[in-house]
Amino acid sequence: MTMPSQNFNAASGGEGPSPGTGRSRRLHQYPRAAMAMRFQVVVDGLEGKGLDLGMWSACRGLQVQFTAKEITQGGDYFTQQLLPDRVKFSTVTLERAMTREESPALQDWLAMVARSWTGYEFDGSESYQPQSVRITLFDFRGEPVLGWALQNAYPKDWSGPELNAKSNAVAVEKISFEHSGFLRLDGSGAPLGA
Repeated sequence: MTMPSQNFNAASGGEGPSPGTGRSRRLHQYPRAAMAMRFQVVVDGLEGKGLDLGMWSACRGLQVQFTAKEITQGGDYFTQQLLPDRVKFSTVTLERAMTREESPALQDWLAMVARSWTGYEFDGSESYQPQSVRITLFDFRGEPVLGWALQNAYPKDWSGPELNAKSNAVAVEKISFEHSGFLRLDGSGAPLGA
C-alpha cells in the first residue's frame, strides 16, 4: 500500500503541504458563502424611505420560468420548433416566528396598504402604488452578498398563526408578494449591470 507524500518542508514549519504540492488555501482565501438562513426584507417607500420588515426564517418563490411555444410544421412528424414566449415570476412567500419587535411593524404596514387599497374612494387618499421589495442575503459575517428587488410588488396575502391551547408550537406568520419581476442586486444594494 502506498501512502501519499506529505512533502513537508522546513520553511513551512510543519504547517501543511508546501505550495508546490497542489492547491492550498488559507481560510481568508475561501469565498464567503451566503447563508440561506440570513436575509432581510425591506419595502421601499415612495419618498425613498424603506420600511424594514426585519429578518425572516424562510423565503420561497425566488424563481423565474422561461416558457416557450411548440410550433410543428406540416408534414414533419419528428421535430418541432420552440419559440420563446413569456417570462413568468413566481409568488414570493416569507415566513417567520412572530416577535414583539418585528410583527407590529408588519401589521402597521398592512393596515396602511389596506386603507390605500380600498379606502381611497371614500376619504380622498391616494390609491395603493406597488412598491419595490428588497430581499438581501448575508454571509456568515453578516455582510451583504447578493439581493433581489421585487419590482411593482404588492402583498397578495398574510396569514397569522394557528392558535391552539393544546399546542406549544411557535406562532408563525406568513406574507406573500406578487410582483412583475426582480432585479438582482450586488452586495451594496445596487442593481447589477447599472
